[in-house]
Amino acid sequence: MNKIFCKSLVLFFMLFPVVSYAIEPAQWWKDVHQYDASQSWDEYMTYTSAYFGPNALPVPELYDGRIPQKHEVELSTDVYWGYEDQTQSVSGRFTYVPITGRLAISGWGVLAEHYHTSTAVRDQRASLIENAEETLFIGDWYFSTRLALLHEKRYTPDLNIEMVLKTASSNTSAGARYFDTPGYIFDLTVGKSLLLHQPFFQEIRFVGQVGFLCYQLNQLHQDDAPLFAGKFLFYFHRSTFETGIHGYSGWLDQGDRPLVFRAKYQYLHSNMRYFVQYQHAFRDYPYRRLQTGVAFAF
Repeated sequence: MNKIFCKSLVLFFMLFPVVSYAIEPAQWWKDVHQYDASQSWDEYMTYTSAYFGPNALPVPELYDGRIPQKHEVELSTDVYWGYEDQTQSVSGRFTYVPITGRLAISGWGVLAEHYHTSTAVRDQRASLIENAEETLFIGDWYFSTRLALLHEKRYTPDLNIEMVLKTASSNTSAGARYFDTPGYIFDLTVGKSLLLHQPFFQEIRFVGQVGFLCYQLNQLHQDDAPLFAGKFLFYFHRSTFETGIHGYSGWLDQGDRPLVFRAKYQYLHSNMRYFVQYQHAFRDYPYRRLQTGVAFAF
């Protein structure tokens, strides 16, 4: 997909405009970065996952490869640590299912975030926040549509296509926490199960994904990245355990090729789903993450 088409799609689908903020950097920032007044302060930033906060452009989640049967509301908390950046955030997600098992529409994003970084990390990211600590509300939100192309049968897998829109709903990127720019994702997900018909251990399932991610870096350029993921899910009587590898690989070669490992446990009770997930980064995503959450289906 060429860059002209990428730009056209971003501009056509974005819900919030890209805003150029007229901010005058403080003198301490000018001294640290040897500021050239002919340049904008955001030109000193690197708009990739390795040089921004953990919620700027995380590696997308991979679901179970099935379109949901019910609507769902989810609330989760995340704790990120290590690499001289301590971050805590609260996120929300809503999924609406207009056609059961066939079509799902979702929206999700960060409701609030608090962070504190070291001075070295602040300067590496060219953040304008001198004390390197803030509490922020409303990050960049995402909206997606998932459509089932195939349903699993004896010899065929589940096959879904998804389009995700990344909005520019956050505030200025001065703190190097959110890009505040639009983008989109297209992906294809396949899932196949092995049914065990045991009272305790009921199912093993593999889910794989390939796709394409594009996001605006600033007013002039964008990053294009192949997207990939794969995981195994183990279904028990009232719980599931899953583990897998997820990542994307951009063209900048400046911290935009994150690769992460995730392990997640979920407990199901009636219409409630409780979960805990650990994430460890192998490259270009300098955070360890522990997520806990609850979801209600209706």
